[in-house]
Amino acid sequence: MACVLITGGSGSIGTAVAKELIAKGHEVKCLDLTLNDKEAASYFYAGSILDPFSISTIIRGCDYVIHLAAALGVERTEARRLECLYINIQGTINILEECVKENVKKILFTSSSEVYGNQNITPIKENSPVNPISNYAITKLVGEEYLRAYSARYPIEYTVTRLFNVYGEQQRDDFVVRKFVKALMENKKPVLYGDGEQVRSFCYVSDAAKGIVAALFNEKSNQEVFNVGNDQEPISMKDLAGKVINLYGANDVAPEFIPMADSDRTEEREVYTRIPCIEKAKRLLNYSPEVNLDEGIKRVIETVKRSRDED
Repeated sequence: MACVLITGGSGSIGTAVAKELIAKGHEVKCLDLTLNDKEAASYFYAGSILDPFSISTIIRGCDYVIHLAAALGVERTEARRLECLYINIQGTINILEECVKENVKKILFTSSSEVYGNQNITPIKENSPVNPISNYAITKLVGEEYLRAYSARYPIEYTVTRLFNVYGEQQRDDFVVRKFVKALMENKKPVLYGDGEQVRSFCYVSDAAKGIVAALFNEKSNQEVFNVGNDQEPISMKDLAGKVINLYGANDVAPEFIPMADSDRTEEREVYTRIPCIEKAKRLLNYSPEVNLDEGIKRVIETVKRSRDED
């Protein structure tokens, strides 16, 4: 069995990836600033990807690295552009440097569907032209290029997974599914920007974790890029809000529409349709998402309600 370091390992996706690895018998180390999951305490190491000493101490003995840690959120990364550039680019360089020093076999870098921006053809394939329209997306593309450069120079394999709208119970409240649920819990209306016709395909976090782990250990994934998401249930934001309202049991509530100018994106920077093609991951990794949207939303609702009752 392998020893795997997960950066950002106590976040929503990192926690799910760690559980998937442990279930398969692997040893896990988690590097993160804070611990969000008490179950992860046994393999949690406090540290920053901006601190080479922290990385060098924790990475020793690791066979693989899954690099999840990053500055997230369009609003935050646009408001703090330099911070986003520094964390996402310099942090990735620091990880790569330590991977080379410690003879890590392979690094998996979690990129984002944001790198595609708006596309004329959907579903979006891995060879679709990249069209980043946010600061965050640019940093992810730069990270991908650093992986290619290091792999060309040093004996280290890599895989890039571009994640499409991953959601789950532990996600922050500013991500859309949990944001809608939280609003209903606080007797507020879910907020939609523009006409709410923006289309997304949501992927439950455990399915994304399975895709990431499958890509890590499959030699067919070396030096490859994979879309990881769920292509089965594309949905508009307006319909998503209606689905969350219905599953929450708040059928007397209607969403509130706010002009796009008041959102964290302008009309010029909004991505209007984002649907992944995951045929490559299905073919090479045997990847197959299992959790449908209704079930995933129900799990988020149950968790948010339980946290309210515990408070």
